[in-house]
Amino acid sequence: MNHVDLIFQANGAAIPRDHGYSLYGAISRVVPSVHQSKDIGIFPIRGNAAGDGTLLLTDRSTVRFRVPADQLPSLLPLAGKALELDGHRLRLGVPHVAALIPAPVLSSSLVLIKLAETGPKERGKFVTPDLFLVAAKRKLVEMSIHAAPSLQIIRTGNDAGKACRRMIRIKGKKVIGYAMIVEGLTAEESIKLQEEGLGGRRLMGCGLFLPFCESVR
Repeated sequence: MNHVDLIFQANGAAIPRDHGYSLYGAISRVVPSVHQSKDIGIFPIRGNAAGDGTLLLTDRSTVRFRVPADQLPSLLPLAGKALELDGHRLRLGVPHVAALIPAPVLSSSLVLIKLAETGPKERGKFVTPDLFLVAAKRKLVEMSIHAAPSLQIIRTGNDAGKACRRMIRIKGKKVIGYAMIVEGLTAEESIKLQEEGLGGRRLMGCGLFLPFCESVR
């Protein structure tokens, strides 16, 4: 299936910083077919982090879907709709469509991989950066992608130099993953990784990749 990105302007004041699960739930209430979809990804909304656990929306904040082109019509009813995310409200604007761009370096803000799925030696272990990276490499090889994955590094503060470990709360449970970069992709591999993602919870903003220069804007 050929995928594209469907992008809605997100209008509002603030939303929870950890909003992947609540955004998925709010969208599913408007478009119920999203609830069980295996083909759609919903990117995290970008904004400016506030100190109270919220994210301040800007004129560049969007709700971005990665979706098979033939499923675009099912998401159009979201235009103009108000979504409530844990008591915070935003309204979606008129969407536009963007094609996927084959780039040699892709980045994801959060990838989740269950070590139990990667082999008996890792099962039950804590997700350390080294174990996570081994699992990610194995997943990429299974996808016939022979590129170089790495974990994004924290650049400033007390944790500077450490792998960028991130958390998403799903049904009240904390799930841990890492921000990733994949380098040295061919054009075919780049599109494949963008279309299929890596790991689980794509509907909650995980495992979705953008060209590196775009992901850090």
